[in-house]
Amino acid sequence: APPRRCWTTTVTLSRRGGVAEQPSDLHTQRMPADRRQQPRRQKNDSTATERRHADRRRGDRRRTARAPLDLWVEEEKGDELYFRRTGNVSMGGLYFEQTIPHTTGTLVRLRFALPGEQRMIEAQAEIVNTPTVVDGLGMGLRFVSLSDEDQLALQAFLDEHGELP
Repeated sequence: APPRRCWTTTVTLSRRGGVAEQPSDLHTQRMPADRRQQPRRQKNDSTATERRHADRRRGDRRRTARAPLDLWVEEEKGDELYFRRTGNVSMGGLYFEQTIPHTTGTLVRLRFALPGEQRMIEAQAEIVNTPTVVDGLGMGLRFVSLSDEDQLALQAFLDEHGELP
């Protein structure tokens, strides 16, 4: 296929302060000289507007009870061991506050004990969101695997301390 060709525009100022435009030579694989001079989209795309209004990321996406929880959690990522502070917990996962996040999609192992419990809960979790704010601290984790016993202990804690979204 022949290379794509497009016009570029050369803008020169006249002595009277006006702008004179003249097409220059044809160039291969070049964008217009000044994209601001290109006509703007005039088409009203109702499909894009509907998608934007129906975007599932708007508002709170939580589906289960969530309890505020301030405790330290052991987090293992490969050979690395971290101690993170939680902000809240739910059956779906937990949120670490004031921590430098891993990249989204990273799998980690967690160990923690709920308040008033001796038994340690062990889970595998995936980092599913990181903040987009200026400080960039914190990360949300989704439980990937959690034993039946740990699920029951967590559910009992949430029944007593949880808040529905």
